[in-house]
Amino acid sequence: MTETMPVSAEYHNIGRRVPKFDAVHKATGQLKFVGDIRLPRMLDIKILRSPHPHAEIVRIDITRALAIPGVKAIITHEDAPAHPYGREFALPPEYMPRDNFVIPDKARYVGDVVAAVAATSVEIAAKAVAAIEVEYRKLRAALDPFEAIAPGAPQVHRTVFWGDERDDLSGNILRTVKMGVGDIDKGFAEADLVIENTFAVPKQQQSPMERRCIVVDPRPDGRLDVWATTQSIHGLRHNMARALGIPYSRINVHQVFLGGAFGARLDMNVDEPIAALLAMKAGQPVRLQLTREEDMMSTSRHPATVTLKTGARRDGTLVAHQMVAHVDTGAYACSGEWVTKCMGGWFMSMYRVPNQDFTGHVIYTNTPPAAGFRGFGNPQANVPVESHMDMLADKLGIDPVEMRLRNYIREGDAYYAQGPNVIDYIKSCGVEEILTEGARRIGWHRRAQLAQQPKTQKVLKGIGMGRAFHTSGCGQANEVSDILEYAGSIIKMNEDGTASLTTALIDMGTGNLMGHAQIVAEVLGLRVEDVIVNTTDTDSSPYDVVTHASRSTYVSGMVAKLCAEKVRTILCEMAGRILEADPGDIVLVGGRAQVTGPSVAGASQPSISIMEITRTAQMRQWGTIMAEESRRAVTTASHFTCKFIEVSVDTETGHISIDKVVAGSDVGQVINPVLVEGQIHGGAAQAFGYALLEEIQVDRETGRTLNADYLNYKIFTSRDMCRDFDVFFAATHEDSGPFGAKGIGEAANNDGAGAVVNAVANALGVHIKELPLTPERVLKALGKI
Repeated sequence: MTETMPVSAEYHNIGRRVPKFDAVHKATGQLKFVGDIRLPRMLDIKILRSPHPHAEIVRIDITRALAIPGVKAIITHEDAPAHPYGREFALPPEYMPRDNFVIPDKARYVGDVVAAVAATSVEIAAKAVAAIEVEYRKLRAALDPFEAIAPGAPQVHRTVFWGDERDDLSGNILRTVKMGVGDIDKGFAEADLVIENTFAVPKQQQSPMERRCIVVDPRPDGRLDVWATTQSIHGLRHNMARALGIPYSRINVHQVFLGGAFGARLDMNVDEPIAALLAMKAGQPVRLQLTREEDMMSTSRHPATVTLKTGARRDGTLVAHQMVAHVDTGAYACSGEWVTKCMGGWFMSMYRVPNQDFTGHVIYTNTPPAAGFRGFGNPQANVPVESHMDMLADKLGIDPVEMRLRNYIREGDAYYAQGPNVIDYIKSCGVEEILTEGARRIGWHRRAQLAQQPKTQKVLKGIGMGRAFHTSGCGQANEVSDILEYAGSIIKMNEDGTASLTTALIDMGTGNLMGHAQIVAEVLGLRVEDVIVNTTDTDSSPYDVVTHASRSTYVSGMVAKLCAEKVRTILCEMAGRILEADPGDIVLVGGRAQVTGPSVAGASQPSISIMEITRTAQMRQWGTIMAEESRRAVTTASHFTCKFIEVSVDTETGHISIDKVVAGSDVGQVINPVLVEGQIHGGAAQAFGYALLEEIQVDRETGRTLNADYLNYKIFTSRDMCRDFDVFFAATHEDSGPFGAKGIGEAANNDGAGAVVNAVANALGVHIKELPLTPERVLKALGKI
């Protein structure tokens, strides 16, 4: 069941349930993804990967591989640029950790790149890869984060660059992030109750349906055309140019729809520059598509061990809150530092606590690199915090919902947005509404009764909840900062009265560009189907940083709205010329420009269709009706969610099933309920997988990933989701957002796992502090194994 806010009579397109414009094309297989691109003379690429978690490349012999008919080019570390590069799209080069090499001369995890082959078929390329002879000098590996920071541990990296600054490491801690307010020791001294717990959250794979793929076509003029599974065409161009050591202008990245991403395509991987090097060397187009195993090993959520210590007064008022996190970034930095910064920001911004302290250690290990994943550090912080809050409430004898209502941050409060360097203030907040209404809908009063059920029953029921927040983008007041946040749009009116929108924003399958079309249509008085969203590239589009951080609607959508308002001004000015009226007295509605204001008795006000305006502008040579807008965001607009969940636990098998979900969200004005509901359902599925099923397992002896395929790595599917799924929205309006809207994409994922953990604890009478909640862990908690 889904209950949405009523559509305001003020709007014609905003708040309406408009199907995604690409839905039919996707369902019928007509929409082209990167993997569907085929170019004349295109070669296929295969990569030789290290079988060792830590090894120096002593010798590579490619003689036999080159002799195989059909092999056109082979590259090793000797052919690749020797300078390190960074992978993150949203960071300026000056703030980006640089520890990646296109092809390193030292393998740092099982699967690290050793060489790459381009050949006339995938089969020939694979045969050539098998023919390459490599002599390795195996090194001791650091496969566990706590072993990696112990004295005498083998060092994964000895040097990392931050911009142009060289950092010589003396261990495997990339960075230690510290944040704090007040006096933490004083806070604990004032507390009536102090509790401490340690939680472990796993390495989760993003699992987009589409495998990573890149196509590179070398032009005769030396430029490169690139199609890639990426969340940012401009970010990819920048990072590829820096990795290859060539000018940005030599690369043109084309916008393509994605078959899911969830952060897996948030950064550049090694594959894009490898494909570019092989294309340039062979002088032919190339295509590299990872196997499912390669794709699953290329990125994941950062696993972490989190220790929480919290002090409260007897009435439930929080006075001290402390978190120490050990975050495993894998073999390369990628977004490890920024994820850890965000963990600190999310932790310190959930509740009003005068004394808070966060320490986060970012640790290198010889395991596959981790990267951004929906929530970007938020689930790693949220699961411990929300579990911890329930435990604290139980010890104080306070209802968990009431505990949260007494302590949540609210309108007017400051919060950390995306880490320690960005502070913003809450301008709209529906937390109280979603908590109280969610409790009513789930039947929260039954929770106390379920806690008393005999633990000898075969099936135990439990009800739990968790709440979360996230920011809509990464905007901040400072013009120069350590994160980029600006967007651009171009809108052109066509001679038939339709509008063409150009934006570099990537649609990852969520339909965010459909929301942009609704925003533009609302401003210009058009039907949604009269707004054409162009497919573009970096040559012809204004910069947009990346599709991430719940920014698509709030940041890029606002820029599209501002651009449409410029076009509206031009249309009204031209309509005024034609109708001999003041442009300020003209409104655009229903595809027409209508004169408003007082009229002669009995006479209707004159109007003209937008198509007539555009045709007249052409015939009279007034010029193309178009505008552009490029602007950075200066605020972030927090959006809030909660999930109330009912579960059943089989005490004989340890299996957990989710029976009912109530999902409340404060997203401001809903632009399109279809899209927002899809985000909430999808985010919940990933959160439930995080809680119950998903964990990338790395053998602590060999460094090999044990379950890099869907036979052995299980995710939540539509068949696992419960049918009793109730969605509702708070009645809030965010003045800084387009038509009052905020984001939702990240927060839809943040609260679900903690809610599941608390529901299971209600059923079992004990909190399990390590995810996922596998049958073995459940049975162990019940004392049955």
